Amino acid sequence: MTFQSIDTLRRIVPFQSSSIDRTLHIWESAVLLPLIEGAKGWEILFEVRSSALTWQPGDICFPGGHREDMDRSLSDTALRETSEELGIPQNEITLLGPLDYFYGVMGPLIYPYVGILPKDYPLTIEQDEVAALFTIPVETLLSLTPEKGKVAIGSKRLEGFPPELETKKMEDWVMQHTYDVYFYRYKERLIWGITARVLTQFLERLRKTR
Repeated sequence: MTFQSIDTLRRIVPFQSSSIDRTLHIWESAVLLPLIEGAKGWEILFEVRSSALTWQPGDICFPGGHREDMDRSLSDTALRETSEELGIPQNEITLLGPLDYFYGVMGPLIYPYVGILPKDYPLTIEQDEVAALFTIPVETLLSLTPEKGKVAIGSKRLEGFPPELETKKMEDWVMQHTYDVYFYRYKERLIWGITARVLTQFLERLRKTR
């Protein structure tokens, strides 16, 4: 290997926005927390996932999904997914701004946004993904105290390690840290997981303004 000039090395690592190392199987997703003006104030719209889905059928979620090549930004992802799932043009959605993004335990980086849907707009759900819609008043959600559980996140060595690093505990899982999971109960509904985490962040910010 020949010695590389500093200018050549600079071209390898230029000062620009970095991207995710996708060999780690981490992907980017975006969701929209949709607000709708109700009779007595703001309400939050939730989706019930279709029972035909293989991943978390019947769970409650916000509109959202994986970033596609066509998306210029994560906010574009949130708007596109909301448009597809609710049958509403993107230009009818008022995007307010982002919440803090976070790492989901199953691999994705979640980028949540908050937006407003027009009042009384005739939504048409994408039935392959969405079984039903419902809303909960923001004031009601502010009055709820979520339950909290914990998930352990760990690692386990598989094949390919050098012999000198192999030990009798190669088959053991090593816990790295724990992850808080929130649960909101509203009537017969149970909101949990990523959706509850986004909701908690939004409600905490809202409480600070009061």
